[in-house]
Amino acid sequence: MKVDFQIQSPTSKPGKTLAHLFGECAGTAQFDELLVSVAYVTISGIRLLLSGFANSMPAKSKWLIGLDDYVTQPGAIDVAMAIPGAEVRVVSYSELGLRFHPKVYMFRKHSSPRKGLTIMGSSNLTSQALVGNGEANAVVEEENKQDCLMTQALWDSLWRQGHSPTKHELSAYKKRYEEENPKRAKVAVAKGKPKAGMIILASDDAELDPAQATICWIECGYITAMGREIELKAEQGLFFGLNPAGEEPRVFNFLVSSGVTTSLRLKFQANHMWRLQLNSEVPEVAAGLRPRMPDGTLGRSSYVAVFERTDDGSVFRLRFIGLSSIEFAKLARKSRQLGTLGQTSARQYGWC
Repeated sequence: MKVDFQIQSPTSKPGKTLAHLFGECAGTAQFDELLVSVAYVTISGIRLLLSGFANSMPAKSKWLIGLDDYVTQPGAIDVAMAIPGAEVRVVSYSELGLRFHPKVYMFRKHSSPRKGLTIMGSSNLTSQALVGNGEANAVVEEENKQDCLMTQALWDSLWRQGHSPTKHELSAYKKRYEEENPKRAKVAVAKGKPKAGMIILASDDAELDPAQATICWIECGYITAMGREIELKAEQGLFFGLNPAGEEPRVFNFLVSSGVTTSLRLKFQANHMWRLQLNSEVPEVAAGLRPRMPDGTLGRSSYVAVFERTDDGSVFRLRFIGLSSIEFAKLARKSRQLGTLGQTSARQYGWC
C-alpha cells in the first residue's frame, strides 16, 4: 500500500487542488466504479467531481451523504440520484446530538480487484473544499489484493451506516433545510449583479442544478451570424442534457412563438460555449433580434432568450422577452435568490 498526502491552501495552484487530483483519477478512464462517503455535499461540489469524468462516467457509483446540520443541499442529492447506475444512501446522527462526518472517495477498477485509489481526509464534496479551502487528505494507492480488501472493509463499514431515502424523507429534509437557511436567498439578492465572467457552478451558492431547472435563460447581446446564433455558457448545456465539457453537436426540437416546432442544432465551440444555430422559422429571428443602427450596423439586442421544459420531454419552448420587461426582472430575481445568476463578459444568464 502506497500512501501520499494532498495538502491544499487558498494559495494553492490549480494543479495542487483536490479537484485537480479528482480530474486526474477520472480522466485516466482506468476506474469503472466510484464510491463517495461525505458529510456535506453541494451541487457545485458534485458537478466539479463529475466534470472530471467527461464522457466516461463509471457505470457504477455509490453515494453516502450526510444530512446533519442541514448543510447538504437537497439539489445535490437530486443530482446524485439522477446519475445513471448510481445508488444513494443518506445518514444522520442529529437525533443523538452527533454528526456523520467522514470524507472518503474511492476510485475502483471493478474488473481488477488489485487496482484502486482511496482519498480520505478533511474535504467535503463542496466547491470550496475542492479548490479553495485549507484541506489535508491522505491518498492511498492499493497495490495488491490485501490492500483492496482493507479499503473495501472501510467502505462496507461506512455504507452500512446509511439507508435509501424515501420521497417523504427527502421532502421533509428539503423543508427543514429551507427553514434552517432562511438567509441564503436574502444574501444572494444582496450580492446584486454578478461580476463579469462569473461561472454559477463555481460557487457553492447555487441551490438548483441546471439539469433540475424548468427555465434557462440568457441575454442575447451581440448575438453572432447577423442575429442567428446564440451562445450559451458551457454549464447551461446541462439543462439540455449536454456535457459542459463538450460533445458532438446535437439537434433539439423547439416550440417557438408562432406555434411551430422547429429543429435547431447546439454545437460546442472552441471558446467553451454552446452555440444554438437559429433559423427563420423562429419569428423573432425573421423579424430581427438586433436593431439596425443609423450607420447600417447591427446594435445590441434588447431581448433575452428563454428556454422552458414542456410536458413533452422531447420538446423545449423557446421565447424571447424584453430586457426591460417585468417578466425578465422576475426571472433574474428568482435566479439570484437561487444563487443561479451568472455573467459572461457582457451578458447575464441563469436558470430557475
